[in-house]
Amino acid sequence: MAPGFVLALVLGLVWALAAPASADATAFWGYWQADGSKWAFAQTGPASAHPKDGSVEGWRFAKSSGNSGTPPRDAPDFGKVCGSTPEQAGAKRVAVVIDYGEAADAPAGAAPPAAKTACASVPKNATGSDVLAKVARPQADKSGLVCAIDAFGTCAAAAPSSSPSATAAPAGKKSTGSKAVTIVIGLILVLAAGGSMMAVRRRAKL
Repeated sequence: MAPGFVLALVLGLVWALAAPASADATAFWGYWQADGSKWAFAQTGPASAHPKDGSVEGWRFAKSSGNSGTPPRDAPDFGKVCGSTPEQAGAKRVAVVIDYGEAADAPAGAAPPAAKTACASVPKNATGSDVLAKVARPQADKSGLVCAIDAFGTCAAAAPSSSPSATAAPAGKKSTGSKAVTIVIGLILVLAAGGSMMAVRRRAKL
């Protein structure tokens, strides 16, 4: 068996076994802020953000294999959400859009509620966390990251994870991955041994 063929076979198996794992995506609550008529993924966490009067905040539960996630499906529109809320001295108005996502992204056994909007009238120094807590019931994991809103999310029925964008792999997948690595290593050893024996036989004939 030619060494080049052996290497190609091993690399092909490694790629085939690794591809499904890299395609997996994790659902999490993404925090968004309006940038004109579009959404921009927040560059700071809600506890550090201080939205201004007239701004729009968004939350979306969705799966994503990238670093930013998926924005709310409703476009940000302050006038539509807060147009009927009067200004108050010492307070600011922040429109909030909460998108619970699609059924395919929902935690096992859960159905996503309909998306909702609300106008939060909060103190001038209120943070993004304060704004969300004014219009919904957020839950945070041990690291302080929002993992559920209105009891919907990754921490609603299970232990909280350390990160909303990088959760531990389920036991089944972890076991499968370990078996795959073992198989590949075994195959490499067998092919290497076979190649060595063939080389010895050729030298003996010479």
